[in-house]
Formats: sequence, structure tokens, C-alpha cells
Amino acid sequence: MSKILGKWANFGREIRTAIVFGSKGENVIFVDGKYQVCAFGKNEDGCLGTGDDDELKVPVRIEELCDEEIEGFECGISGDKCSIFAISSSGAVFSWGNNEDGQLGLGTTEYTKIPTKIMGKLAQKMVVQVACGGNHTLVLTSEGQVYAFGQNVDEQLGLGSRTGRANESVPRLVGGFPDGEIVTWIACHAASSFALLHSGGLCGWGSCWNSRSGLGPSMNNQASPVKLTTLDNVVITRIVSGAYFTLALTDKGKVYAWGDNDKGQSGNGTTSWNSFPEVISMAERVKDIAATCYPNHPCAAITDNNQVYIWGNCNGQKVLKPILTSFSSLEEVFAVASPQVSYHRFQLKNKKEVSSKSKNSMYERFRNAFDNTETADFSFIVEGKKIHVHKMLLAISSDVFKRMFLGDFEDSTAKEKIIDHISYNSFYAFLKYLYTDEVDFTSELALEVYAVAHLYQVTSLMEECEKIMKSTISVQNAAAIYDKAILFEAEDLCGFCFNYCMEHLVEVVNSIDLDGCKEEVILGVYRRAAGQQNNVE
Repeated sequence: MSKILGKWANFGREIRTAIVFGSKGENVIFVDGKYQVCAFGKNEDGCLGTGDDDELKVPVRIEELCDEEIEGFECGISGDKCSIFAISSSGAVFSWGNNEDGQLGLGTTEYTKIPTKIMGKLAQKMVVQVACGGNHTLVLTSEGQVYAFGQNVDEQLGLGSRTGRANESVPRLVGGFPDGEIVTWIACHAASSFALLHSGGLCGWGSCWNSRSGLGPSMNNQASPVKLTTLDNVVITRIVSGAYFTLALTDKGKVYAWGDNDKGQSGNGTTSWNSFPEVISMAERVKDIAATCYPNHPCAAITDNNQVYIWGNCNGQKVLKPILTSFSSLEEVFAVASPQVSYHRFQLKNKKEVSSKSKNSMYERFRNAFDNTETADFSFIVEGKKIHVHKMLLAISSDVFKRMFLGDFEDSTAKEKIIDHISYNSFYAFLKYLYTDEVDFTSELALEVYAVAHLYQVTSLMEECEKIMKSTISVQNAAAIYDKAILFEAEDLCGFCFNYCMEHLVEVVNSIDLDGCKEEVILGVYRRAAGQQNNVE
């Protein structure tokens, strides 16, 4: 998370999603729990979508988006100019910002400061993903179709040679994919575009210079999708593009790279470009990969063991082979890079396919049963308020509840129970998770929910809370999290907090003045560090 977003992380509202962007990571747009869309930051050229270009020092509503149920964002970067896209829950796309080549898909090349819905051929389509190449854009629909618009000087729109290299300001359907195949994921950089097929195959088009399209060293651009036959023997599960290079992840956890390699983006120990996709040597199986269009950003990969590796241009340094970091997520890599931005490749769930969460599904019935006075057979009283539950459902969710309700204890026949020393909000969030599997609480509550989950031995929720705490750890809360990690013998979380405290020791120690109870925790950090030093010696 960028520091600029962290500054506002505690301003009293739930954050559904957010994007941090700009040449210095100075702009933020977020969606709160009620789908209100707000922005703050430098707002150069009106990129925040509020209709003007005044700096916004406090969050300001983006009126055009507040009733649209925005689920995710994408941002295209060209120099210091940004093109922004917002996807709604219905699959509508709104765009604004830089539009010099028609990359907003609005039928013009005029810069716009107000989010505008993309119409034309997308008006009746459900868009699930947007990929930005800087000056051109791809969109993927729920039907597996790809539309393109914007700059086409390298034929990166994939519209065929019959169109020449003319730019397009309205969405145009990309054809030429193998018969019987549908597209499940898209990616692009400034000069080339890519589509992942449901079979695990990959198509590329656009610039072939420096093998940017992955199709070999040919100097001829490709005006239509062409399958990368060099990857025919592997199943690709994810593709991401950086600044003129691309990474692909296979179902076996292998990472392939191609395109520009002047900063070591190929991770092969050299700065020579590959003629074809080449596998990157990694000691562990990789489960996800990341790259951005910012030239100073590194490539990143996270393994099945949650080990994060980076390589390439790491804030001005050439790292030619993957190196292990102390990060715990891909998001952290880019939250401390230059510029600091958010990283999340968003794809809207296709509502037509998500039948497991339909109104008549088991999932929905459990959701509706939670805290339902009509069907509940037990109540917890927390801070004077009741939460209505079902004994049998809790009994199959936690061994603690199983012993409580099915054993020879007073609770097995009681109708209610008073819960002390636990806040209502944390206990409510804990019980709701047992019904819905939803992590529906703010980061500030994660530590309390973690303690409740530990008390009732719900390890899956503890793991979810750990993820939240790791991603939002700060000087102010590091000691508290470290203390709880020691208390609950959470070795992984304890080690993470310890490393954070050591890296930010001065700031954490200075925060003791604000909370005297941290002193013993900090002393514990010193003792552990001294013990490690003695072991080394």
C-alpha cells in the first residue's frame, strides 16, 4: 500500500478496493463499503475524475461513479499521463484521463476529466477485464471476446492488416483466434498484446522487435493474433506485461519471460534479449507473478511457500536473477517501489457462471440464516447486544463449539450465553465468517478477530487475519501484533513482525511514548535480536 493511501487508512470507513497511481504514486481512488467512489491526491490534468485539476487534500466524491457499484480499476501510463478505467458489477466500463490516441474508447481523442461510460459495441456486453498498454487498451468480455482501441502504430490492436496502422477511438472486435478457443485473460504493453486461451495456449500480436510479441526475432509486426508455438508443450495460467516485456506462469509453477531485457527482466543473468520465451530458473514452485508498465519497477513472483522474489529494474539497480526478499505479498513489492503504487490485476467475476452464490444456493441460504431470529436456536450476548446463531452449524465449524453444544455442558441446553472480554464487532465478524467464509471487517479489527479465531480454533480465519495484518502493519501497530503473535505461538507472523520491527526499530521505539505498554514488547525484540547474534557468533 502506498504511503499516501496509508495516510488515510484509518479515516473511518471500509475500503472495498482502491488504486494508487501516477508518476510518483501521488493519486488515490477508492471505493468504500457503500460503493461510494472518492479520490484524493495531486490530480494533475484532472486524472482523478472529479471534473477539475485542483489538488485534493481530502477525499472528494466522484459523482459519476457513486451509483455504479464499481468493483475494480485499471490504469494505463504513458510518460507522466494516465488513462483510468473503472469496471462496475454489471460489467460496464467508465474511462477518463489521457486520450491522445483514442485509448479511452469514447470515440474521440480529447482529454476528459469526467468518467464516461464506454458505449458502441461494448454497450450490451459484460466486460470482465481491462488491460492497458499506455496508449492502447484491450477489454475482455464474459463471452471470451477481446475488443481493442487506441494506438495502432505497431498493429498492437490486432485488427488485421486490412485496417493498416490507423488508431481506433471506439472498441473494435479482435478476431483470428484459433477455432473453438475462447480468451480467459489479457495483457499488453505499449507495443504488443496477448490473450490467454482457455486451453492454456497463448496468442500474441503487435511489435516483434526484440521479440516483444514472443513470436521470434522477426522484424515484421503481427497484425492479428498468432499462437506462440514455442509454448505449445506447457499450460499457461497467467500472463502479465511490463515495460516492453512479458511474463507467463505455467500450471507447473514455471515462469517464462520474453521481450526487452536491458535491465535483466528475463531473469537469466544477462541483459541480452531472448529470441523466444525462456524459462526463468527458480528454486521453488511459483503461484503468481507481477509486473507493471513503470520502467523502474521490478518483476516479482511469489511461491507456494509465500516467498517473494524480485528481479529486473529494482529502483535503478539491475538485478539479473531472482533474489529472495522479506516481502510477504506481491502488493508489498510495488508499495515500496518507485513510484509507490497499488498492484492488483482485476477481473470481474462472471455472474452467469457463479452459480454457487446464486439466490437459491446453499451459500446464500447460510448467509440469510446468520443472525436470523426466526430460525436461530441460540444467542450470544456481547456488550449487551444479541447475535442469533444455530448450534449445529457452529458445531461443525469449530471443535470448541462442538464440545460446547454437543457435550455434557450447561451450554448444550442453554438458549443464550454472555461473552465477556470480546468486542461485539470482532465477535460478530467472527461468527459471520463461519456462515459465509467472508472476511468482512476492517484492517483495524483484524487483530481482535485473530484473537477470537484463536480462542475458538478456527485456523482458516486466523490465516486470513494474518494476511490482513501483514499487509497493513505499521510503526503504530507492529508491537501489538508482535505481542499477540508471541502469545498465540504464531511463528510465521511472529517472524514477520520481528523483521518489520528490526527494519523500523527507531520509529517503533519512538512510538513507545504513545503507548507505554509497548516497552516490554520492544525489549523482547532486542532480546531475540541479541540471541540471534550470539548464535551467529
